[in-house]
Amino acid sequence: MLLTGDKDRIQADDDDSNFTNLVVFARFAGETEFINDVYEGSSVRKITDNSYNAGSYSVGDYYKCVSDNKLRMRSVYLYDNGGSIVLSHPRGYYAEYSDINIIGYKDASERASRMYELRQEWSEAVNNAISSGNKISDYNDTVYYDYGVLDKDNNGTIDSITIIYKNNESGNISVSWSSPLWNYTDYVNNISVNTGKKTINSYKYVQITNSYCKPDGDTNGYLFKDGDDQVFVSIATAVHEMGHIMGLKDLYNSKNASPVYFMSVMAKHISPVPQFMSLKEKEVLGWADENDIKTILSEGEYSLKALGTSGTDNITGYKMDIPEKGKTLYLEYRNFENNGNKYDSQYKQMFKINGNRVDKIPLKSGLVCYLIDSDTKFPSNMYFSSPKWNYEVLGGQYNTKADAALGIGEDIWIYGDIYISVNSIENNILTFEIKGGIPEHIHSGGEATCVNRAVCEVCHEEYGELNKDNHKLQHVEAKAATVTQEGNTEYYYCSLCLKYFADSNASKQIDKDSVVTSKLAPEIIAGDKCIIDKNSDKAITFKSNAAFSDFVKVELDGRELVKDKDYTVKAGSIIVTLNPDLIKKLSTGEHVIGIASSSGTASAHFTVKEPETESIKESETVMESTKGTELETESIKESETETISQIESETTSQYTFDENETNASSINTGDRNHGKLWLVIAIIALAGCIAATVMYVVSKRK
Repeated sequence: MLLTGDKDRIQADDDDSNFTNLVVFARFAGETEFINDVYEGSSVRKITDNSYNAGSYSVGDYYKCVSDNKLRMRSVYLYDNGGSIVLSHPRGYYAEYSDINIIGYKDASERASRMYELRQEWSEAVNNAISSGNKISDYNDTVYYDYGVLDKDNNGTIDSITIIYKNNESGNISVSWSSPLWNYTDYVNNISVNTGKKTINSYKYVQITNSYCKPDGDTNGYLFKDGDDQVFVSIATAVHEMGHIMGLKDLYNSKNASPVYFMSVMAKHISPVPQFMSLKEKEVLGWADENDIKTILSEGEYSLKALGTSGTDNITGYKMDIPEKGKTLYLEYRNFENNGNKYDSQYKQMFKINGNRVDKIPLKSGLVCYLIDSDTKFPSNMYFSSPKWNYEVLGGQYNTKADAALGIGEDIWIYGDIYISVNSIENNILTFEIKGGIPEHIHSGGEATCVNRAVCEVCHEEYGELNKDNHKLQHVEAKAATVTQEGNTEYYYCSLCLKYFADSNASKQIDKDSVVTSKLAPEIIAGDKCIIDKNSDKAITFKSNAAFSDFVKVELDGRELVKDKDYTVKAGSIIVTLNPDLIKKLSTGEHVIGIASSSGTASAHFTVKEPETESIKESETVMESTKGTELETESIKESETETISQIESETTSQYTFDENETNASSINTGDRNHGKLWLVIAIIALAGCIAATVMYVVSKRK
């Protein structure tokens, strides 16, 4: 979701990012604003955005490459009234005490207390910036985003927060490893954001202090340019710390010793642009699976592609358990030459500010062999030391592991009688051979079902037989049928073999049709027993409660009507309208309409009547005028009554319709008004006689 900003703001375009990093700039008490400070023609915030979003080498691009496009990160920014947030304590308060920094902490206890205090301080400043109405935006504060983008995985927490402190311009501040101002990743949960739909809280964060130049203003060695001439800072630390956000651990210990070193960004990261992480780390993050990593089960020759490149059957690496040693062997091919992956390559399009290409670190390409304690998910060497490392690279003479990879014709002893040798390397495909006392692999784990054999949890191959009684049953409760929907009895359904069962033990298989109950018969819910004047030019509408999708036809007095000629039909549920032209052709009297659907026919009755004529109306007027006349003798009344009864009897008998003259069809187009005309004339004559008699009697009395 995107927010519309002020008139001079624009909306951001949607993208396919699935992870958001919130960047917040912060400065300490007494320090001036710094986000618009310019170095090599770019502001601090532009340099920052190049380093996280826009540069050819950036934190976002790194994780897109190393994850094979599975992690697509976008960094957004929170400004406080257009600037950085301001902390209440000076920088020295969070640094170690010295003669020139007398406000610093003096011992480990005070250091820990102030580290906590620093976290609380910037968290409160962030909350205040949010509650003051500041929105998240792009680096230039011209594009606004909805706060909901901070929780891309929808787990209720902000994906990542990066706090970037102002660069240290004072010479009296010393920052040591593990101090409050060190670059590190930690947890904070007291930032709360209302997205409009829900409340999300902070979780993991990174804090970093970047340097942009030497005290004399020289930026060489601090700032770099990519092939597109974009200025950026070293992203090595930011990438390493973002790895901690993902869950990765440090591959060095507290004394900075590392048996992995240059073979992973989580060990010793190369600056300014770091190298790839290892295959095992990609695996635990879900960026490499059993299709990428195969299990070695026997001696033989195997091929794999270079990490981060395309190649043979997408096989990125191999692994093999060594139960006697309690270790698992991981094998990967790292190509540090120009045609390897973008971040392992020693020939990056990356330059110092003086125009010289950044110095390369010579790393040997080839097969890299790792050993890790079996059953370890996230490798870590923080609390380990030689010779019992949790995760280590085998071989090499240098502690940097720069020469540890095996080249063509080289071999390495792994354990017992197991040896590995490299046979060939062609572009990004390496072929190696493994031989020796490889333990026999016994399939284990997995579960056989009614359609699949068990899958070994080690080699991921199927083994054993089917278990025809092991179904994955889904319980379906009984549901009553309605007019528009079929119902069903209670049953169980196997999502694997697609069979139906009457019980939870799958002991009685049944047919699918046997559980279905038919829809209820439809009814007319509007239009029944209506009356229509046949010459009124009005239509009649009837409504069946059946589903419109079930509509079949319309019948009138047993005869099928023609759609769009005799009637129209529309949804809601089924609405049928008889056209006026059809109604004019119908005989007077009662008719039956049937709206047929696949679930049955809904029937209704309606009556067609003749229109009233002018002669009948005049007769009724005359009769009405005689009602007020007083007749003085009962004999006259009786005489009048007898006369009227006789005339009515004769008239009715004379103009009754002959059933034999009617059309066999319910639709009558003939003229039946002659008899009725004579009836009207007789009534008028009768009325005249009555009036004359009354006038004669009255005159005689006078």
